[in-house]
Amino acid sequence: MRTLILFSLVFSSLPFVSASAQVTQDSIGMTGHLTIIVQGLNSDNGTVQIGLFNSEGTWKAGRDEFKATKIGIINGKAVWDVENIPYGFYAVRLFHDENNNDKMDTNFLGIPVESYGFSNNAKGLFGPPDFDKAKFVLDAQHHETMITVE
Repeated sequence: MRTLILFSLVFSSLPFVSASAQVTQDSIGMTGHLTIIVQGLNSDNGTVQIGLFNSEGTWKAGRDEFKATKIGIINGKAVWDVENIPYGFYAVRLFHDENNNDKMDTNFLGIPVESYGFSNNAKGLFGPPDFDKAKFVLDAQHHETMITVE
């Protein structure tokens, strides 16, 4: 009896496994539109510098972004629309470069004095959060992510 139950459980789960694998196979080569909305900026001065990462390795290094940009701020908000992004996992890190010096300014202890943020509004301890905390999946024609800066 125990063998029959185990046999039934194993085989009844197979359609779910193959359906899941099929979704992954079907999404290869597909692209979507990503909108990143940054809110909570304390002024319209300067720009918001945004990095879009698609791997844990580049995320940890903090460079070699998949895509990057500087965008203006209107009424404490910045919006970046990115077209033709391949389906997959991504994470965003950004900072408000209020003085347009192309770097995140810090105090003498290395603590940022300019606002910053991460996708999922993830938080890190003594640095950026892990890629897994900040990552999201782009698996639809349009995905929107909102980030509130600190």
